[in-house]
Amino acid sequence: MSAKNVQPIIFLSHGAGPSFYIDAKQAPNLKGLDKDSKAAAVLKSFVSDHQIKSPKALVVLSAHWQEKTCSVNINEQHSLLYDYGGFPQETYQLQWPVVGDLGVARRVKELLEAGGFACKEENKRGLDHGVFVPLKLVFPEANVPVIEVSLLKSLDMAEHLKIGEALSDLSKENILVIGSGFASHAGMCQTDLPWAEPYRKWLHDLVSNPKYSAKERKDRFLAYSEEKSFSSAHKTIEHFLPIAMSCAASGYQPGTILHSEFVMGSLLYDHYKFQAK
Repeated sequence: MSAKNVQPIIFLSHGAGPSFYIDAKQAPNLKGLDKDSKAAAVLKSFVSDHQIKSPKALVVLSAHWQEKTCSVNINEQHSLLYDYGGFPQETYQLQWPVVGDLGVARRVKELLEAGGFACKEENKRGLDHGVFVPLKLVFPEANVPVIEVSLLKSLDMAEHLKIGEALSDLSKENILVIGSGFASHAGMCQTDLPWAEPYRKWLHDLVSNPKYSAKERKDRFLAYSEEKSFSSAHKTIEHFLPIAMSCAASGYQPGTILHSEFVMGSLLYDHYKFQAK
């Protein structure tokens, strides 16, 4: 295995709908996640800031695609799915003309099936906003093929960790695996909530503490609901699962916290990097 062909595994908090393309003067409630925000800026400079080598493809695990059976988007020409409502009309005309890669998609399917999952091919669904909203800023040239993988409607932590584990070989094949969710998904427009800082401390410890063995970190993900602040930070766990899956894809290595801030109240906007094992 050549080091030049190894990619990290990334988790990105993906914004509020298409917020990164909206002027805060037009929508003051989106300030902090608007087009001129620090949150948008860190995505625009993400590749250079974190020395991301040009990958063969992006494999994205988005909170906004859930299926009964794990599914892989095999489109070779992608459309975009504007799966949000109540935003300015121009945000329904955003374009990001990325292609797919059938060979990589079939490789993803092969790995998932080897991991014990039934796996469907999807060729009608467009890329949802958990994919194109952040990644249009990270890869604006749209020159890296994209393959999206669904979550499961069960939202079962153990099953999603297994999906991450099954995809671990991709990072060694020059494929950048990206989990796309939100570090917390509650507390919008509410500041200084009592659970917010305890939750961030718990999450950062879970993600990055180098003292945990792989088994200990996995066990802590499985026991996520025992953390008192968790149910306040996430009413449902679809935005948290891509964090767990990204860590699992690294072999439960300690992650690096690349960016962390509370935005729009008590939304925890974090990005993490995990090294391949």
